[in-house]
Amino acid sequence: MTVHVDQGERKSILRSRLRTARVARELAASVDIDAQISRHICDLLETIPVTANSVVALYVAMPFEPSVNSARKDLRELGVTVLVPVVSGHDLFWAADGDERCWERNSFGTLEPNLDDAISSAQALPMCAAIIIPAHAIDPFGFRLGQGKGFYDRALAELAGLERSPLLIGVTFESEFLPDVPTQAHDIPVDASVTELSVRWFNTPD
Repeated sequence: MTVHVDQGERKSILRSRLRTARVARELAASVDIDAQISRHICDLLETIPVTANSVVALYVAMPFEPSVNSARKDLRELGVTVLVPVVSGHDLFWAADGDERCWERNSFGTLEPNLDDAISSAQALPMCAAIIIPAHAIDPFGFRLGQGKGFYDRALAELAGLERSPLLIGVTFESEFLPDVPTQAHDIPVDASVTELSVRWFNTPD
């Protein structure tokens, strides 16, 4: 008997397997991985190019996600305005990156700025040169597997209809670049991916 598994269930199964692998990952290398990912992000952004007048949206890593702390610091030192996400209900808002000592933990255990200092995805994301988002996995077509809550799907939907969209960059570990990621109609592929070992382009900007 053939058992049919829909794409949503395939995503859940794959997500669970990848989460288990992340927990088991050797944490001693995390600092080196952070630095390597930062270098690749900054090298990639130079090709746009991103300058001191640019705005870049960049996630704050949850536990076991690839850290981008070094990239946040490096971009700020270049004079780039870095926006980080703030969770409100089912949506992401965005605030300027800054002193984490003034931030609070959200329901996912991630530090974030105060919502009073944030603006909506519809306001923030169209002004960005690049949007850098986390992924559990990415495939050769740029499709990513997220955490399953849909926060970034809803945020990126605000870019629909723009004449020129920001560059979308997904960040994952090299071992999570997979031949195939289950996709659904609402999934938006990234233009490029960054891991600790590589940069891959799926849609080269004009």
